[in-house]
Amino acid sequence: MKTLPHNDEAEKAILGSLLMREDAYDIVSGILDASDFYQPMNAVIFTAITKMKEASNRAIDYITLIDYLKKEGMLDKAGGLAYVASLTESVNVTANTEQYAEIVKEMSLRRSLISLCTSLTEKALNETEDIKQVLDEGQSEMLRLSLTGSRGETDYSITSAVSSVVDRIMKKMDGSLADDSVPSGFDILDKYTNGGFKPQDYIVVAARPSIGKTAFGVSMIRNMIRNTERPQRVAFFSLEMPASQITERLLANISHVNLRNIAQADLAEESFDRVMNAADMLFSKELYIIDVPNIRLNELRAKARSLKREKDITVIMIDYIGLIDPGLGPQTPRHEVIATVSRSLKSLARELKIPIIVLCQVSRDSEEKAPILSNLRDSGSIEQDADVVMFLHRKRILSEEEKQRNAKDSEGKATLQVTKVIVAKQRNGETGEFKVGYNATTTSFEQVLQNADFIEPTPPDKRGYEKK
Repeated sequence: MKTLPHNDEAEKAILGSLLMREDAYDIVSGILDASDFYQPMNAVIFTAITKMKEASNRAIDYITLIDYLKKEGMLDKAGGLAYVASLTESVNVTANTEQYAEIVKEMSLRRSLISLCTSLTEKALNETEDIKQVLDEGQSEMLRLSLTGSRGETDYSITSAVSSVVDRIMKKMDGSLADDSVPSGFDILDKYTNGGFKPQDYIVVAARPSIGKTAFGVSMIRNMIRNTERPQRVAFFSLEMPASQITERLLANISHVNLRNIAQADLAEESFDRVMNAADMLFSKELYIIDVPNIRLNELRAKARSLKREKDITVIMIDYIGLIDPGLGPQTPRHEVIATVSRSLKSLARELKIPIIVLCQVSRDSEEKAPILSNLRDSGSIEQDADVVMFLHRKRILSEEEKQRNAKDSEGKATLQVTKVIVAKQRNGETGEFKVGYNATTTSFEQVLQNADFIEPTPPDKRGYEKK
């Protein structure tokens, strides 16, 4: 077998620079750590110098290093007196410290890549391994290696940060930089989010069952793909409904034809034409519906990466978080399962640099009451991880008299049941609430006037239910 990639001369030159050049440590420590050295004795010496610097930021030379290694009983592992002394023998060791560090880093990355490929090969050959999990681990590790390889090139100064932000502002103002926010299509919500959901945002939309989480999500998708100025490329992970049912809802949303009539193919000529026009419109849009029930977390992440790479999707929606299987085993407490999924989705949003919208249930404690953050079901970590948390709140069933108080739709009919959207958390904006209208016949949400009549739900204890 060939010797793994390494460069002994560059490793020794770096260590020599650290002993002879006072600013060398600041240069090298931003690029390398001890694991990047191929020769074990060089890693020992680098670790010793790092610990000495952490204990006291004074200059380190051959004498102080030897003294430290003796006290720690590490001199023999560091190659002995003669080897440590040889590190400063070359007069050129301080000339190109940063370049030497980059050489060592490159060799380290090559070894890591070889090790990763070997490990993946072994796991792929082992039929007891879950191949989807192996693929997810491989993608994650490959990305980590890629980011590790560029860490020495990052400028962390406030000067760089300010320059970047100002440049972005100027380009947006003169129109040379496209707005990368994702509008929801609901004007007031977009005002709350300063123009739309931002790249890397992790957004949670939560409600009790039958309030319309999926309908609200599908309505946002409808708005996103129909946006004439900035049409979005959407990936919708539908874990509860098949793609056919989601498509029927979209057709009902767009055509304003009763969903029941579409599902039963009971369409008059005029309704049929509207549905076909809606279908024609959907044909031209970039919407990808992944309907895998109880999807494994690593499979979801792999599909999301693939869609980002191949289709350049701009937003992901997931319905809903409780149906994602993180593969932790049946004995894992439910709150730990949800916490693991939530952290992973937040990480995925940052990795792909697109917003991820996740639908979520709230606990029964909020039955017919306005939900609050503590009602997020199964895990407080969702509240902690999310950049934006929104709740949907309305009365579930209306009396005939109450239906007459519904807001009017675009055809002037009282079909829109007023629903409150409560923005309970937002890292970069205001919290508050606003109203939208729910159309039960088309399972769609529409914009309504904010003075529309909101019918307060009846508390459970006043409806004869057992009080919790």
